[in-house]
Amino acid sequence: MNLLIVDDEPLEREVLTRIITEGEFTGARCFEAHNGAVAVEVARQHVIDLAILDMKMPVMDGLTAAKQIRAERPDCRVIFLTAYEEERYAEQELRELDAKAYLLKPAHPKEVARTLREFFPARTHPRTESTEVHPIRRIKEYIKRHIAEEITLESLAEVVHLHPQYVSRLFKQKAGMTVTDYIIQVRLEKARQLLSETDLSMAQIGERCGLLDPNYFSRLFRKYEGMTPTQYRKRQMASPNLLPYQFQQSLF
Repeated sequence: MNLLIVDDEPLEREVLTRIITEGEFTGARCFEAHNGAVAVEVARQHVIDLAILDMKMPVMDGLTAAKQIRAERPDCRVIFLTAYEEERYAEQELRELDAKAYLLKPAHPKEVARTLREFFPARTHPRTESTEVHPIRRIKEYIKRHIAEEITLESLAEVVHLHPQYVSRLFKQKAGMTVTDYIIQVRLEKARQLLSETDLSMAQIGERCGLLDPNYFSRLFRKYEGMTPTQYRKRQMASPNLLPYQFQQSLF
């Protein structure tokens, strides 16, 4: 099948192409266009089965391009890419064009795969829902397992095979915080657990939490807890009736 991906942002085109061709749609051929006018020309030169168009683009927007493509190739199906604030507008245009779906930006692999299966069910071998792991969940699990190590946006992007900038945007959208803030929260959560449940030294705790600089560890802990790690441990020891320490499950 031939797909046409139309977006004025190169990163969005790259990510969508990778999601499609490196996932369960390995047989798909993806063409790209950076605006609606170019998309119309590509659709004239190739038989496009499905066009995925950003609604807002320079030169020619996605809606205008979709109308021209459908006028010349009625069998071409259309999916719109739209920002959250444009969602209601997208629904109106879907009805006008008899289009079947839209994707909110940034679109993530699970949503893209589910949408494409609706268009090409006979050409795919979909995985069951239970086997699909959202990339943000995979990133969180990786951070938890490697919290004692240096963790970068680039290393996380490699885990889920996506572009670092795309991972950053998707993580903030789905997790409600930046990747950096999340890593800090998990490191501090681990530190609180070790301070409460072990007799490890501050240096050993910092090492196990990926906070190797004692001064930075102390400053960071005080910033979020309002006290130093030593003060926190003393408070825990002075309160024997406190419940056993438990992780904040929302972080994982």
